[in-house]
Amino acid sequence: MMDSMDDVVDDYELTIAVEWMVEYILEIRGSSPIRSVTIIDAKDIDQVRNELLRELTDLYPEAGRIDVTVIRMSTISSIDSESMFEEDGMFHP
Repeated sequence: MMDSMDDVVDDYELTIAVEWMVEYILEIRGSSPIRSVTIIDAKDIDQVRNELLRELTDLYPEAGRIDVTVIRMSTISSIDSESMFEEDGMFHP
């Protein structure tokens, strides 16, 4: 019985999701561009893209077309908090 459980564990690939910060500009036909930031839990960039698309289509279900320009995408741990402040001390995500 233990051998079969070991096989299951050996075949299982552990994937760990991390938090990604995604800064983007959203353009929906007939509206002004919206600059926004979101946090997404994902294991890689491909999953981040899929989750961002899912999030935006959930937020704007009536939009026929959504154009997104990603400005910055990085894991939360790699964001230096000092880089979010300009020289004059203003917060800039």
